[in-house]
Amino acid sequence: MVGIASGLVLLAVGLMLGYRFGRKYNQAAGVAMSQDERERVLQMLQELGAWTNEYSGSVSQYQTRLGELSNEVRVDAQSAQTAPKVIALLKQIMESNEQLQTRLESAERQLDKQTKQIESYLTEARTDALTGLHNRRAFDQKLDETFATFRKGGRSFALALIDIDHFKNFNDTHGHQVGDQVLQQVAKLLRLELDDAIIVARFGGEEFAILMNGPLQIAADKMNKVRKTMASHQIDLGGKPLSVTISVGVSEPRDDLVASPVVRRADEALYAAKNIGRNRVYYHDGKGPSLVGAPEVAKG
Repeated sequence: MVGIASGLVLLAVGLMLGYRFGRKYNQAAGVAMSQDERERVLQMLQELGAWTNEYSGSVSQYQTRLGELSNEVRVDAQSAQTAPKVIALLKQIMESNEQLQTRLESAERQLDKQTKQIESYLTEARTDALTGLHNRRAFDQKLDETFATFRKGGRSFALALIDIDHFKNFNDTHGHQVGDQVLQQVAKLLRLELDDAIIVARFGGEEFAILMNGPLQIAADKMNKVRKTMASHQIDLGGKPLSVTISVGVSEPRDDLVASPVVRRADEALYAAKNIGRNRVYYHDGKGPSLVGAPEVAKG
């Protein structure tokens, strides 16, 4: 009976620790942890293992001692020394249980702290600090996921690459602080105008990248509306209103085996928009870049 009870106790402890750690660790599944974070998680696992081993040893000792006391009772049922020994042993078991509970609560706090650190790492690793948008790393992962879904028969999507026109002039004329504010304001407008997009990200420098639902022509028309909104919107930087325009290239997946050709075609469309005169949207249908609207409309 004692062996079964102690076995159940150990099983309960193991399940409790496994559940608590597993629940916390699974929340961070798929996160690329740093070396320091991995070492910290391993250290906590080792600590938990040591605690369970120690408790296992304690239960084994208690089991042995209870067996000895049972034998004493069988030999001398009238012994006056047996009852105090049993009470003392039960007191030790209770104290051990209290210590174990304290350690489990401590482990829970440590796991909570570690989980928050991992979540913070995940956020920082995938967010552009200046604009608050997703960064290139997060975008590339989402593009691969979306493309894989498309290849398996899922719905199509469109990729838009956006470049702020003459951005270097903002930095050269007004300083890098103003340049940063321009990036922040453009990011804000893109987030508002494309709130139904799959992802809005800063692609690097003054470039942004958008994944949105297709088809291509509808996505291109939507990006042209965003371009017009941007052109008509003046950014107020401390009483100095600045006009900002963007050039956009849009593409969609076709018979591609990988996602890189989708990016290449969007980049070719963006290059055409910038090379023709900026402040316009081009889309690439697989044959070549085409302007959205007539030139005079594109400038409006």
